[in-house]
Amino acid sequence: MAFNALETAPQITRIRVYTVAQKPPEFSWSPIMPKVLNTDTIVRLTDDSGQDGISSVCTFTEHGVDNSVLESMRPLLIGLLEQKPQSLKDQWAWMQQRRPGVSNTAIAGLDIAMWDLVAKRQALPLYKLLGGERHSIRAYASIPVMEQASQYIELINTLRQTGFSIFKFHYKSIAEADISLMRDVYHVFKDQGCQFMFDAEGHYEAQGAAKVAAVMEEQGFIWLEAPFDDHDWASYRALKRSTSVPIIPAGNSVVDLAHVQQAIAADCWSALRIDAATAGGISPAMAIFTMAAKSELNVELQSWGSSLSTAANLHLALANANSHYFEVPVPIDDFLIQGVDHFQLDSNGHVSAPKKAGLGLDVDWSIIEATSSRCVEL
Repeated sequence: MAFNALETAPQITRIRVYTVAQKPPEFSWSPIMPKVLNTDTIVRLTDDSGQDGISSVCTFTEHGVDNSVLESMRPLLIGLLEQKPQSLKDQWAWMQQRRPGVSNTAIAGLDIAMWDLVAKRQALPLYKLLGGERHSIRAYASIPVMEQASQYIELINTLRQTGFSIFKFHYKSIAEADISLMRDVYHVFKDQGCQFMFDAEGHYEAQGAAKVAAVMEEQGFIWLEAPFDDHDWASYRALKRSTSVPIIPAGNSVVDLAHVQQAIAADCWSALRIDAATAGGISPAMAIFTMAAKSELNVELQSWGSSLSTAANLHLALANANSHYFEVPVPIDDFLIQGVDHFQLDSNGHVSAPKKAGLGLDVDWSIIEATSSRCVEL
């Protein structure tokens, strides 16, 4: 089945939105950030047949649970209940017209839940509704900031036992220190079938980025992520033209359709990077995939949070041939929420599509209700 943004959105009769905090963090994911608390904003839409559409979007904050996404959704909820059935494309456009007072992430949570609902009504896994026939994708472990190379080596050895063979580092975002880590880890694993990526969190200057890229070329890294701020297209373009290592953005700030189109025209990246949660949902993400394919670019998705928060990105990756990897933040236990299924990695390092309709994940709503810090119900 081909992707069709003109799929009719069902009549919504009930909406519930919950905020659920994950466990207190053990690690930071950037050398300039403290440990941040991840919050799942979970949406449950019920249609006139009693079917549920669900989603979650993950955000992270320094000081307590993040209720901002739930509050940003409030202006949309009554409108969704009052609307007559229309296409998902038109419904997404209606939500976009309420910006900037409503955030992209709030729109995404509702859009993803609506796509989940439509897929369930057609008894299809979401990736098949979106046109995909690929059933699994290679996963990579996204490793947090640690103090010493020995800690990375120990964690990689542990993760290899669970099926991972691709690893992405976060470290100091200082060229010489990062190069030292790369060399130490590569020396241990160079003959063991492992592959690597590196995320610099946007903090290199041009000379340091070039040095890092040169080492990555020697070691066959899959990509260098976020060497500069995502808006510094001139620096990206210069680095991209000077190295064979793929250069990609962080994927946090250049996320709107028009903005991404401008970045493609600027020829600054080897591949795009977005997250359905920050791009505004399934509807715009599929448009970005199509736009990227026309320019022969891949889209490598940023996937953060619990299985429910990353499920939309998994289905997007499975539905589109121009996406090759699925990000799994580790330690995995830090990103689990009670009452929700989680994805399983096979022995070959692949994550497979859930077999059930929609996003394919079961939710125990009694646990969500008991553990949520805030709930809105209409």
